[in-house]
Amino acid sequence: MNRKIYRYFATLFLIIFFFSFGTFKGAKNFKPDNVKKDIVYLASPELKGRLAGTLENIQAANYIKEKFISNKLKSFDNTYYHNFNTFYPEKLKDSPYLKVLGPNNESIKEFEYGKDYKEDMINFKSNNITFDKNSKLSFNKEFIGVGTDKGTLILYLAENDNMEFRSSFIYDSPMNLYLMITNDTKAQIESSLKDGYKIDCYIPYTVKETTVSNVMGLIEGKDSTASPIIISAHFDHLGTDLNKNIYGGALDNASGIAFVMELSRYISSLGKPDRNILFIGFNAEEFGCLGAREFVKDYKDLLKDSKVFNFDMIGTDNASPLCIMGGEKDSINSPLVKSAASVCTKEKIYFNYLFQDSSDHEAFRNANIDAITFIDNDLSRIHTPNDKAEFISSKSIERCFSVASKEIKKHAFTNNPFVLYNKILILLSLPLIILLFTLSKIRV
Repeated sequence: MNRKIYRYFATLFLIIFFFSFGTFKGAKNFKPDNVKKDIVYLASPELKGRLAGTLENIQAANYIKEKFISNKLKSFDNTYYHNFNTFYPEKLKDSPYLKVLGPNNESIKEFEYGKDYKEDMINFKSNNITFDKNSKLSFNKEFIGVGTDKGTLILYLAENDNMEFRSSFIYDSPMNLYLMITNDTKAQIESSLKDGYKIDCYIPYTVKETTVSNVMGLIEGKDSTASPIIISAHFDHLGTDLNKNIYGGALDNASGIAFVMELSRYISSLGKPDRNILFIGFNAEEFGCLGAREFVKDYKDLLKDSKVFNFDMIGTDNASPLCIMGGEKDSINSPLVKSAASVCTKEKIYFNYLFQDSSDHEAFRNANIDAITFIDNDLSRIHTPNDKAEFISSKSIERCFSVASKEIKKHAFTNNPFVLYNKILILLSLPLIILLFTLSKIRV
């Protein structure tokens, strides 16, 4: 091989090296500490659980928007907000009660809120129900069902008499009001009904309609006509109870949206992707994944060939696997599930599968759009006041990034080897440059 050929290949590998090194140097490191800082803020007492419909939820949405802007994301469809209407539970200023009434409606016994009973968030279409043995009643070991002309009520046993768990709000749920009660409370209510007394229940919540917002930020791609890649997480949670206990939702899902915000900073530093990448903070997930559903409804035609990467509960400090969640009709052979699992295997990541319509991927899968959710399937603290930032693990955050970043880059930078393989190209090209220059007797 003559000197010109050596020199040609040396120059070629030098160009490859500089492009690869330039991409590597320009890329901002993904920082788990940034994720944790955002989790601490979003799960803080200041934001009071980020319940959709509250001022604190709006405050969280604005925080996400400002993060997207600072990370150089542009607006989508001329706005950073995607608005939609929903019903939400509004707290009233009265005090709750559950009591036994005598023949003249005098109070015979009043149960203690938070100790003997507590509202569950599922619905408040009726907030004051009085019933007696002549009402439509059903009994079993777990609950008392009540039907009256003022609405329907279910009183169910709290697991181990622990009333910390709080369900999501579901406007179209079949019952009007839901109460958690202890075993002793259930026994006393049943005995009082048999003795001819009334039971009077009032929970100071009402259901109102309001406008809430998803938050969106865009990285423009080379082909803006192609369906965008979606990177998403919900940011709402469950607010506070009537004793002002805060359901901060650190793992569920301050962690997911904080992960997405840091991911937007990292990906925006990699250069222009092949197609648009749209980052979304979904709202009202705790109301039945409404934000994602409304978004898909409004932009379905644009999304038909999208790939959706959703993040829900990322960063547990328990020994839980990273789960790849598909829809109920998916399997381990669904393309996006299979691809993510392959990365987990190569990276030796402890992972598992879930196939449930229980996060924001559901709306996309129902529209036949490829979507998965990355989730640490740790249910030990979620929907309780104990879901706090102090239980978030940097190692679990890094674990998810090591998989998700590779999957996203694979689809977003298909034709850019300097993004996909920059470290490999740097390591391969440098010794080849030295060898070829040596062979051609050109001094470096």
